[in-house]
Amino acid sequence: MSGPLADIRILDFTHVLAGPYATGQLALMGAEVIRVERPGGDDFVRGHGGTKAMRDAGLGASFLSQNSGKKSVVLDLKTTEGLNAALSLVAQADVLVQNFRPGVAERLGLGFDATTTRKSDLIYASLSGYGPDGPLASRPAYDHILQGVSGLMAMTGSPESGPLRVGIPIVDYVAGQSLVAAILAALLQRAKQPSVPQELHVSMLDAMTNLMGAYAVNHQTTGALRGLDGNRAFSDSPFSGRFDCAEGQLVVTANTVAQTDRLCRALGRPELAQADAQTVADTLTRVFATMPVAHWDTLLAEADVPAGPVLDLGAALAQPQMKNSPCWHDLPVPELDQTVRVPGLSFRAPWAPVQLKPAPTFGRDTAEILLSEAAQ
Repeated sequence: MSGPLADIRILDFTHVLAGPYATGQLALMGAEVIRVERPGGDDFVRGHGGTKAMRDAGLGASFLSQNSGKKSVVLDLKTTEGLNAALSLVAQADVLVQNFRPGVAERLGLGFDATTTRKSDLIYASLSGYGPDGPLASRPAYDHILQGVSGLMAMTGSPESGPLRVGIPIVDYVAGQSLVAAILAALLQRAKQPSVPQELHVSMLDAMTNLMGAYAVNHQTTGALRGLDGNRAFSDSPFSGRFDCAEGQLVVTANTVAQTDRLCRALGRPELAQADAQTVADTLTRVFATMPVAHWDTLLAEADVPAGPVLDLGAALAQPQMKNSPCWHDLPVPELDQTVRVPGLSFRAPWAPVQLKPAPTFGRDTAEILLSEAAQ
């Protein structure tokens, strides 16, 4: 199958992570995604991660992970020729996605008004750090910065460590998911109101604070702030957390009375269910330290207590559960003479996976696409 977005063309003027991740997800749903890149290849993720051969080819691990199935066109948008070529592509597009700083697209001649003159039902999607207006709108933004500014970093870590960033660029990917949702909703809206342009804005700050809604509502109603609680569970249950074992570490989440009772019985400590929080914490810490994590993982699984080992990424990917996942693709990359396993969609669907081509080398499709546009 070719996917539900097989007839949708997306012009992708984004770079780094959040925007390319979003358009990459849309490509995995079947959309034709054309990356419009600037001369010189200044998207640093092309050279980020992977082997030296991958980086030298402009196909670094970070790039391959979210650009499969796309095409690449190189245009100098600061020239009349380059801008006209871009606007010709706009006239044949359904969606334009850009993550320039607010105001840059307008100065280039690729703002909402200029592009919707070329395509009356264009969906124009912008992604930025702080949104199109407000006192921070013009400031540069990266995931690490937004983890701090959003309040996320102040809740991550322990009193001993101080604030810490989440291990992945989570703000980028949350914003990318928000952008995907916005674009899919706009495509549905276009079916109801054809020939009406739509302007979408996704802010990394808004996307991240929205994800922390439960904490935000609690603060706004009680004044309480979530601090550096280490591995304390969201539920605040004393029977939940991360525990050191004789070998390895274990995460346990026993939130309900039934789960708590099953945990205490499995550990041979039924009386613990009625103990105070400090006694619970001390006892669990002492008990779990007596045996390896594999022992406890098996025991608690048999007792139907939510738990699992703390794994590094390599061990996580090597799990049979992950190895059998249909949400990964083995794509041959001719330029590297190797096959690379790349992520696909994070859900299963009867039309997935769509047939994908490897991520494009820099400017690979320029001649083909521009000649095709000229012939129309």
